[in-house]
Amino acid sequence: MRALAEQNYYELIEASPDGSPQQIERAYRIARSAYLPSSAATYSLYSSEECAAILRRIEEAYAVLSDARLRREYDARLGRAPAPTPASVEPARTKRVVPARSEPARAPEPDLARRPSGERRGLPPPPPLVGRRAAAEFDLENSFAPDNGVFDGEVLRRIRVSLGIELEEISSITKINDQHLRSIESNQYEVLPAPVYLRGFLKQIAKCLSLDPGQVADSYTHRMRETATGGA
Repeated sequence: MRALAEQNYYELIEASPDGSPQQIERAYRIARSAYLPSSAATYSLYSSEECAAILRRIEEAYAVLSDARLRREYDARLGRAPAPTPASVEPARTKRVVPARSEPARAPEPDLARRPSGERRGLPPPPPLVGRRAAAEFDLENSFAPDNGVFDGEVLRRIRVSLGIELEEISSITKINDQHLRSIESNQYEVLPAPVYLRGFLKQIAKCLSLDPGQVADSYTHRMRETATGGA
């Protein structure tokens, strides 16, 4: 695998160049979680300084790929045609010619020249899929899953903190009031909104944490009902 500085942003976060904004965000979350200090995937592979440098590069990649205009400009620098918008998609009856996938000629990224030489050449390449991406996927979908299968407020808070996501970020994305988010994480059932609204909140939170929305909403509200009735 090529060295870090030689990878384009898509390769860095292991995202498809044709990926949707949601797929780009998920790939970014997984790549980021792989290099957090708490990640077992890279514990023995990199020093804390190397992980910090890689995280900076991942954040830089997501800042470009999550912005539609910057992503179009970046794709143009890579020699890629912009992804078709819904209005420009050809009718199903039209035969489409799919270009052969090949590695496009890439212009050097302007920021690389300004990077310290150690960051350009000193870091080893990221581990292969089975080492980093697979381990990160395992962390997200297995390690964070509660042993008893119950997603209560404490479990949601632990997952959020492990992913390095602030409550303010979730509030900004979902438009859920900060106080509601804190009440959900602290299991303050008595001050939460009506169940129909609460389920909607829980599903939005789950999406931000790359969890199954239906499972989180069902589990949390079931636990809330058990608590209210004194069940086990």
